[in-house]
Amino acid sequence: MSVFRQPRGNGKFSKTYSCSVWINGKKTTRSLRTTHLDRALKHEKELKQGIALQEQGLPVPSHLFGAPTRKILDLVADYERSHTAKRLRQKHIHDTVTRIKTLAEVCNWEDLGDITPTGFEQWRGQVPVCERTGRELSAKTINEYLLSMRAFLNWLKKQGIIERDPLEYVEKCETRGNETKNRREWTDDELETFMRYGKPPHRADYRIGIWLLHWTGLRKNELQNPRWGDVFIDDGKAQAIIRAKYSKGRTSEQIPLMPKVVAQLHSMRPKKWKPEDKVLPFRLPGSEQFRVDQERAGLVYKNEFGDHDFHSLRYSHGHWLAVRGVPLLVIQAILRHKDPSTTARHYMNIAKLAANKTLEEVYASEGCTPNCTP
Repeated sequence: MSVFRQPRGNGKFSKTYSCSVWINGKKTTRSLRTTHLDRALKHEKELKQGIALQEQGLPVPSHLFGAPTRKILDLVADYERSHTAKRLRQKHIHDTVTRIKTLAEVCNWEDLGDITPTGFEQWRGQVPVCERTGRELSAKTINEYLLSMRAFLNWLKKQGIIERDPLEYVEKCETRGNETKNRREWTDDELETFMRYGKPPHRADYRIGIWLLHWTGLRKNELQNPRWGDVFIDDGKAQAIIRAKYSKGRTSEQIPLMPKVVAQLHSMRPKKWKPEDKVLPFRLPGSEQFRVDQERAGLVYKNEFGDHDFHSLRYSHGHWLAVRGVPLLVIQAILRHKDPSTTARHYMNIAKLAANKTLEEVYASEGCTPNCTP
């Protein structure tokens, strides 16, 4: 038999099984750490398989018996270097790595073998809070922690370090009805008020950037980076190019511009402009400064219907188009969403749109009587 119980020297034998293996040309004995024969045979097979992989310079999957212990933080460092080498966005890398490290710390996961569904479920069930703000994490944020860890585990699978994802069957939190971040559209009066009274007292005046975000539907980062060479507003042209490295989808995109936006850009552009000059010669502030400036102008930043953060300006642009009868698929194209359901769910105030159309108008448009008969 290839497995055996070692003699103790007093006529008795060890309760656990061992086996003989060859490592670097030398025969040695390894404990299989089990008293059951079937399990010992399985451990022996996995141990020899791992030794063979090591001799070939290949990684040993962590599920094999006798596999070298791998510290999670060491593997996370490799994961971060891999993402950096693939030229992924630095913010994405930072956020993902931070979530993985935080989750490993709060769940007391040091080695790969420590990662279990039970550990994650216990952390989630304790109502986790944000270390920075002290506020309870939202369902969406908890899901992001789970997805970041699972992305890391899937990367380990592809590297041959683990055989399966231990969190594969952990279900996500229900986010519907549990939203903590809602946005509301800007009214014309609110935008006008901010443009009139929202000038910050001790920093660059960024109000024109807010106006452009509202009337172009661009994301904050997309407006911050374009150069005048990316803007085509001469000879009847009315479009801007968002370079791939600045767009969310990592592809170069064309943005149609409204006539009043074209006029505003003409007035902003210096007489002696260069293609490499930035359209906005200032930095847009952070969300907290934006909130302070709105309140200084007499506006309400947050109410029961939602917030007036930077992304609410993009939301407002989508709603403004919908109110004027622009088809959903056209709005989707303007906002550059992959799925029209994203546009419908997050960039339109459905309740207000419904209120703008009376039942009589619905009946008239469908050619029906109030009794819904032809």
